[in-house]
Amino acid sequence: MVTELSRRLDAHQRSRIAELDLTPTQAKALEELGEPKTARELAAVLCCEPPNVTYVISKLEKQGMVVRRPHPADGRAKQLVLTEAGRELRLDLLRRMGTESPLDHLSHEQRSALRDELLRALGRATDAA
Repeated sequence: MVTELSRRLDAHQRSRIAELDLTPTQAKALEELGEPKTARELAAVLCCEPPNVTYVISKLEKQGMVVRRPHPADGRAKQLVLTEAGRELRLDLLRRMGTESPLDHLSHEQRSALRDELLRALGRATDAA
């Protein structure tokens, strides 16, 4: 059942991402850039090599979604920062991903209980613990 749910959630996310003409990696980058990050930090979160992130970010930069700015604490590094259009696209993406999800029929309490049980199954502590 977990595998089937995972497939349904993945299909739902992919369809929502496609509605915005994004690749899954671009969508994940937008999600993760709610706060500025360096390319190295983003690569670590995306579990890929920095050159791959550079390619993804270059495409988002050309679309006016991301800019590179000097890092405030490290003069050698650049931070990736969403533009206003990038922030709007990110919010639209997050809204779409939360709409008509396979879990929509669950109440807040049921979602919390499911989250806690899945964390327990993974051997990780829950907030309630």
